[in-house]
Amino acid sequence: MKDPETATVFAGLDGRTETELPEWYAEQHGGPEPISFSEAVRNLPQAVDTTVAYRNPYSDEWIETERFNAIVEPSRLQAEADGDADAESLFHIPTDSYAIINPVDVYGPLEEVLREETIDGTPLGEVMFGEIRRYRGGGEVHMDIMFDGLEVRLPGRSDPITMGVTAVTARNSTDLAVGGSA
Repeated sequence: MKDPETATVFAGLDGRTETELPEWYAEQHGGPEPISFSEAVRNLPQAVDTTVAYRNPYSDEWIETERFNAIVEPSRLQAEADGDADAESLFHIPTDSYAIINPVDVYGPLEEVLREETIDGTPLGEVMFGEIRRYRGGGEVHMDIMFDGLEVRLPGRSDPITMGVTAVTARNSTDLAVGGSA
């Protein structure tokens, strides 16, 4: 897989948690101070749909269609309107049966679970950390969520495997996988 366009390291659920990255993870993913999971999710690009038209080459007129919708990022639309030539607002032009799934819609309910569920009496939101990687202008998001202290040791290995969840969101679907990281 190619390198992500951006990668954001997070620690803790929100601004109320004082979670730090485990030392081994901080060494591997050094850089700026991590932000909270909630902030990282809210920093991801949003999507809305807008009308699509095609040019009839015989009449040279533009014809709107309801069979397709352009999926765009609203703040980038504004940047384009303001003359920013580098802004690219278009994610995709799917059929009208496509459903937009924004990051907060997917991960917002997870925040409540991470706030409520515990490991050894500690809320998961206080021991969570990980990374969000963006591809295709944010149209594809890969996320690793791990939990400090939730680990297993395999026979014959000295290093523990930290357990967590991997999620891949591509604007119209979300795949979750449970896994670990050595």
